[in-house]
Amino acid sequence: MKMQQTAALIALLSACYLQSPAQGKKPPINEPNYNKAKVFGDINDKQEVNITNLESLLKLPIGTPVNTTIATGFRLVGTITSKSNPEDLSVRSVVVKSTTRQNATLTFTKIIKQDGSVRYTGRIMSRDASDALEIIMDGNRYVVAKKGFYDMINE
Repeated sequence: MKMQQTAALIALLSACYLQSPAQGKKPPINEPNYNKAKVFGDINDKQEVNITNLESLLKLPIGTPVNTTIATGFRLVGTITSKSNPEDLSVRSVVVKSTTRQNATLTFTKIIKQDGSVRYTGRIMSRDASDALEIIMDGNRYVVAKKGFYDMINE
């Protein structure tokens, strides 16, 4: 009787092992889609940023409609969807969801270092686009520079 129970248990475990789908499937891989439309085709490869306009966004409350010029010929129309913690005085950040440009999202951050100097960073991108913009320091000025979406994001 004990031998029959042992044999039945081994048969059951073997059947479960052979039917297990986790042993044979490979995890899915997200391949980049380089055929997505360009959202920022009308923007120059590098264009000087209007920091004053972007900094004014940091003072607006969540839900505020936005219609501002980021760079010459580049308007951002959307709504503020998120802000950083107002109690942290060293970092101020805002997220604006665009109602144009395939719902691209601007993330803009002002960082105040301990020595009092200020640095800005930011990105404007849409998951439905093949291009994106990054706010970078170029010499002594801030510019929006065109980048490929997949140069900035790994899926």
